[in-house]
Amino acid sequence: SRIESVNDTWHIFTHLAGDKARAAADASDERSRLGRRIGALDGVSFAIKDNIDVAGHATTAGIAHYRNAVAAADAPIVARLRAAGAVIVGKTNMHEAALGVTTDNPWFGRCENPRHPGYSPGGSSGGSAAAVAAGLSEFALGTDSAGSVRIPAAFCGIAGFKPTRGLLDMNGIMPLSPTLDTPGLFALTAAQLALAWRALHGGHANQLVLPGLRLGFLPGLLDVDAEKSVTRMYEDATLRLQEAGISLALMNWSWWDATRLRRDAFLLCEIEGAAVHSQALRRDPQGFSPELRAMLAYGAKQAPETALRIRATFEQARAQLLDACAEVDAIVLPVTPGNVPRHGQPAAANLADLTAPASIAGLPCVSIPWGESAARTPLALQLMAAPGKDAWLLELAACIEAVSPHIPADPL
Repeated sequence: SRIESVNDTWHIFTHLAGDKARAAADASDERSRLGRRIGALDGVSFAIKDNIDVAGHATTAGIAHYRNAVAAADAPIVARLRAAGAVIVGKTNMHEAALGVTTDNPWFGRCENPRHPGYSPGGSSGGSAAAVAAGLSEFALGTDSAGSVRIPAAFCGIAGFKPTRGLLDMNGIMPLSPTLDTPGLFALTAAQLALAWRALHGGHANQLVLPGLRLGFLPGLLDVDAEKSVTRMYEDATLRLQEAGISLALMNWSWWDATRLRRDAFLLCEIEGAAVHSQALRRDPQGFSPELRAMLAYGAKQAPETALRIRATFEQARAQLLDACAEVDAIVLPVTPGNVPRHGQPAAANLADLTAPASIAGLPCVSIPWGESAARTPLALQLMAAPGKDAWLLELAACIEAVSPHIPADPL
C-alpha cells in the first residue's frame, strides 16, 4: 500500500509482487510463530532491479522491447534469497539497459530521489537505492558495471556493496558488459549489508577494531576534477579515521589515467551491450530509445580490436591495483567527484571516474554515507580491498560507519 501510494509520482518500482509477497510474509510469520525461522533474512523485504529474473515478472532492463519477457524462473541469486526466507516485494526502475547514471527512464518514468525530490537517485540501479532510502524495502539487489550500485547508494544516502566479481552467480541477469558486470546489494547501513552478505554467501562476523589498521588515501583523487564539498569531505574523513586509531598511507597512482580508463569502461559497455541486444534491435528498434540506439550503434561499429585493446588495458590496470591493495588493508576514496545532480541536468562526464577502478579490477567495494554538501545532498566514501575480502570489508565499513558524521535516517 505504501509503494502504491507514491509510485505513480516517484516511479521507483516497475512491477509489484502483490499477493505473492503477502503470502511469503505470512509464511514467514508462521515460521516465527512455530520457532522455525530460517535465518537472518527470514521475512525481510527485498526489491530487485529490473534486469534480474524474478519468476512470473518481466525482465525489462528498463527497455520497452522487453516488457513482455516474463521470466520462467528466479535468477539463482533471487532463488537463494527466497530460500533464506526473504520476501520479494517487486522489481525496481533503472537506467535504460543499465547504460547510464540518472534512472530518468523514458519508458518507466523518471525515478525520484526520495530523500531529495527533484534530484536524481543515480544509476543505473537508481530504483533499488530509492526503494531502500524510502523505506519501501529493507534491502535491494542491483547490478554494478562501473559504479551502478555505489553511485545510487551515495546519492540516496544509504550503503551499497559491489562484491568481488565472480563471487555471485550472474545467471538470470540481463547483462550489459559481461566483462564488468556484478550483482550488488543496498541497505540503510553497512552493518545491515554485512548481515545480508553473510546470509547470502556464508561466513561469520569479524571481530574488527580500527586501531592498527592501515588504509590507503589518495589526496590527489587520481587527478580527477572534484568539487570543493567532496575534497572537504575527504579531508574530514582523513582526520576522523586518524582519530579512531587508523594509520593512513598516502598513495600516488601516477600510473592510473582515470579519464581514459573510465571512457574505456563506458565504451566496452557500449560494445558488449550492442552484442547483447543486437537481435532485439533488428526486430524492434522502436522498443529502444533514440539515445540508447545511438550508444549501441556506436558500440556495434567498433572494430573487434578495440574491445581486445580495452580488455588488455584492464588486465594491466588490475595487476597494478592488486599490487596497491597488497600495501594496505583497504583503500579509501570518495564515491563521486561531484554532488547529486538535479533531474534534467546532464550528469557530469567524470561521475564514475572514482568508481571505475574497483570495477575494472573486479575488487569488492562498499559505499557509505559521509556528511552532506552545502545543498544538503549526501556525500559518500567508498572502501575497496583485495579480491575475496568481501565479508571483512563490510565489517570494516560497519566500524568506520560508527565514527562517521552520518546519522542513518529513519525510513520515510
